[in-house]
Amino acid sequence: MADINNIFDHYRVSARSIWNTAFWPDPNFRNWDSVEQFDEIQRILFSELVLGKLGKDWPTPEIFRIPIPFFLVLPSLQDAPIMIQNPRPDKPIGYWDHPVNRIRPGEAEMHFLEYFDWNRLDYLDLRYYRVQIAKFDSRPELVGREALIERQHADVHLTDK
Repeated sequence: MADINNIFDHYRVSARSIWNTAFWPDPNFRNWDSVEQFDEIQRILFSELVLGKLGKDWPTPEIFRIPIPFFLVLPSLQDAPIMIQNPRPDKPIGYWDHPVNRIRPGEAEMHFLEYFDWNRLDYLDLRYYRVQIAKFDSRPELVGREALIERQHADVHLTDK
């Protein structure tokens, strides 16, 4: 497995810079149409700055919608904070308060979905990795759920999958 944090950080800084300097300062761009346009820009940037640099292919319409299995997000702390989706019967998404709120390296396999910020219309930091849990031996009921882990508490690695 290769550590590819520098590649992901370059993309992260580039994407947030575009939003924070070109969209966010103009109140006329702080709307959901602009967010959709920015999402298209992010897909292009990710395709070129991450996938292209690594010589990987991934269907452009699927970027950020389905987990990318060759990008593993691994906790960088012995006991990293994590927020795992905790669906309700009437609301399957939107709650990130599962009682499992700490994760150790090697405890789970998490695949990258996208960077995440809570407020898409505000200044962006892209503070979290949004991931999908692909394996969690001690908690198999969490497999398939999405989770958020702060970028500062995790590393991205390239696998040969």
